[in-house]
Amino acid sequence: MQVFDNLVQKVDDDPASVKQLYDDWAEGYNANLTAWGYDAPQVGVSYLTGHVDPGAPVLDAGCGTGLVGQHLRAAGFSSVTGIDFSDDSLQLAQASGVYQAVQSVDLTALPTPLPSNHFAAVICIGVMSYLPDVEATCREFCRLARAGATIVLSQRSDLFEARQTQAAFDAVTAAGLWQPIEVTGDRPYLPGNPEFEGTFVRYGAFQRL
Repeated sequence: MQVFDNLVQKVDDDPASVKQLYDDWAEGYNANLTAWGYDAPQVGVSYLTGHVDPGAPVLDAGCGTGLVGQHLRAAGFSSVTGIDFSDDSLQLAQASGVYQAVQSVDLTALPTPLPSNHFAAVICIGVMSYLPDVEATCREFCRLARAGATIVLSQRSDLFEARQTQAAFDAVTAAGLWQPIEVTGDRPYLPGNPEFEGTFVRYGAFQRL
């Protein structure tokens, strides 16, 4: 039995169990995701390339072992902070050399201890599955982002409606905190993992006002 078995159902686990899952999975995580055809890090970073100064501060929210960070570095971003609550994953992220700093932060406990109005971009890929209060999470990302910043996140298609994700996006827009750049339809998620057959991912990109 693998630690990631029944992964599709783990979105309802308590935060301590999710943390333990990713601590236990950290060593094999990158290899597993690559084998499953996971391209969300590349897609997410593509929304920042050409729109955010490569030297400006970027927050990788829920950085895990550093997959998104690797693509940020490859795209030229040099001032990236990674946050996660899996200590084992953070150790690997730090060892990858793609982050200027990493910090243990629990995104289920808001507000985070990070500074307001600081980041030129916030990217959160593959994490919203475990953050059931979508609106509160989006508002926190807006707090962390400076005016004009780009905020990018992904949400599994099966949770998009269940978590009322579009309604949360609309509420943050109505509050004058951001304006939508694009909210996509369904895109491939983990095509090489049979457990996720029929499950897709959607991306949201926004500009902080």
